[in-house]
Amino acid sequence: MNKGKTFTISVGKGINKEEISLDFMFKPFLLLLVIWFVFLLDTFFDLRMYEFGIFPQRWQSLLGVVLSPILHGDIKHIANNTIPLFILLSAIYFFYPRNAKPVLWISWIFSGLLVWIFARESYHIGASGLIYAFASFIFFSGILRSNANLLALSLLIVFLYGGLVWGLAPIEERVSYEGHISGGIIGVILAWYFRKSEPRTFKSQRLTLEDISDDLSHEIEKYGQDYWMGHTARNDYPLTIHYHIQEKKEPNEKPNSTS
Repeated sequence: MNKGKTFTISVGKGINKEEISLDFMFKPFLLLLVIWFVFLLDTFFDLRMYEFGIFPQRWQSLLGVVLSPILHGDIKHIANNTIPLFILLSAIYFFYPRNAKPVLWISWIFSGLLVWIFARESYHIGASGLIYAFASFIFFSGILRSNANLLALSLLIVFLYGGLVWGLAPIEERVSYEGHISGGIIGVILAWYFRKSEPRTFKSQRLTLEDISDDLSHEIEKYGQDYWMGHTARNDYPLTIHYHIQEKKEPNEKPNSTS
């Protein structure tokens, strides 16, 4: 049975080349569609959906723990969260496919619970808590695992989103720094908890002498004792091996004699 086609990207060269599906971007994209749909619905019909966000220590506001990440106050709020959320969550699905789902849902629920317990009395909405959780998870995962690729990813996160650190301070009254701190804490905890879980591995092979057969009987039978073989390397191996076989003769070789 034929499977549906999926978009792929090629990674590596030669024997290390492999095709990687772009499915890791599907769920982050789907989440953004939901967030934008809710925002447009709220904007056009003036539904005051911020009231479904988190209001700390109100029992009826516990539903906001689930709903607050998909609620946004204005176009600037949702626009600022869209690209970082997509990039960071896609990176987690790509580099940590085994941990992506628990990281997403644990970050979602527990960062919201921390806001509900400790934050100031106001409505807290938006996906920025998730962004801080994901950025923190990626950064500290690279450090804890001591993996060159993941460390490079950590440095990239610092380069792209190092400015997030300012969101941890109560600089702007309308910004929920409590949500940012909660997300950052959850990200650190998850990085430590999943530190021994295997990340995505990439194809990495090197040719050794054992990979090259030294049985030349077929070539000797086909080409004779004296030959050059210069075009038998496989197409997917960027290597051409030249063999030169020549029958050795002793310098003082005497003809056989019979009695």
